[in-house]
Amino acid sequence: MPSIFLIAILLAAGVTGLTLHTHRCSTNTQVAGTYVNGSVSMNDNPWIHFDAPMTQGFNLTNGEDWSFEGASTDGESGMGFTFSRGTVAGHTLAQRMFFAVVWPNGTRFMESTFADYSTINICRGLIKGTWYNGTSGMNWTFETSEDYSRTVVKVQSATVQGTFTLHARSPAVYPNGLIYPHPHGDNLFAPYLYWVENVPVGVAAANLTIRGTPFVLKGIGGRERNWNSFAWAQVSARWDMFRAKIGPYTLMVWTFESKVDGQTYFSGVLMEEMNVLFRTRTQQVSTTKNYGSFSLQNNGMVRLSSETNSATPLPKSRHTGYLLEMVAPTTGERWRFEVDYTKCVYWFPAGPSARLGGFVGAIKGGLVGGPQHSGRASGTAMEKD
Repeated sequence: MPSIFLIAILLAAGVTGLTLHTHRCSTNTQVAGTYVNGSVSMNDNPWIHFDAPMTQGFNLTNGEDWSFEGASTDGESGMGFTFSRGTVAGHTLAQRMFFAVVWPNGTRFMESTFADYSTINICRGLIKGTWYNGTSGMNWTFETSEDYSRTVVKVQSATVQGTFTLHARSPAVYPNGLIYPHPHGDNLFAPYLYWVENVPVGVAAANLTIRGTPFVLKGIGGRERNWNSFAWAQVSARWDMFRAKIGPYTLMVWTFESKVDGQTYFSGVLMEEMNVLFRTRTQQVSTTKNYGSFSLQNNGMVRLSSETNSATPLPKSRHTGYLLEMVAPTTGERWRFEVDYTKCVYWFPAGPSARLGGFVGAIKGGLVGGPQHSGRASGTAMEKD
């Protein structure tokens, strides 16, 4: 009998335009530079597997991402990389790989490379993505179990070789905190912006060689999906997002200001093992419903910044971390967490008046009145002038 995950894929296949084969696999290939005229449907079906293609092709504005993060246990090194299709960073109809790391000594590496085509294969028990360039020989792949429990990324290119693995320590969730698959899962986070967390938090390990230099990381990480009707720069004004492992908890939070309607959107999910303890989509104080409180902190030692040898350094980030509270009025529970940046992974312009960064962080806190813990966080921040 097919698993519930395979059933979900098959139910949604017509929406995504996947071609089903008799051997129970589907293949979706996108070639750089190819597009359709007019509008493109964005998938909002809660049953579709989070790693499946989420658009019915690409026009000149839409795109989709598979994004990954990793942070070392000591907070001194980190990484982020994204498999992208469609319009991204000023490139239309692209098949792009973004990759960035920071070593413990502060040295950074960042590059964007482009594939000729990308392919997503979905079979029973396994989903595989491939971004390939026949001229340069670049070959990035990810393979994941259909229950998201294990992911393996392999890379072979002129600059980077090696592997990244991620073992889930939290359930796959929608922005409203429901666990996949769920009929009420809502993947629309903000206007024209869709988001799901395949692995909010997991155990991460990287064993890479970057231009001949080893990069080894052991710690936490995570991965997510985004698919947008328009480019990031058109839908995003600013945001702050992080994932963390602390004591018995894992958590994921994102506060996002939309450039479309000027509103701020919020999601906060607190988990223990594979269970959701707390979830909310609001920062509105209530006496009956869960809510969160998220504020920027400015008392830490590390800011997001350009590399020290940059010829044209950007302004440093105005904040150094976050204060997060999660409040459950019906039970009287309140969790409080403080995050401080410990390392900047990257920091670059995101349009004429904004900057985008990745970070590793230290987190402390827990249930107010209960045991307090310390742990590790990683995330991204978009800051506007």
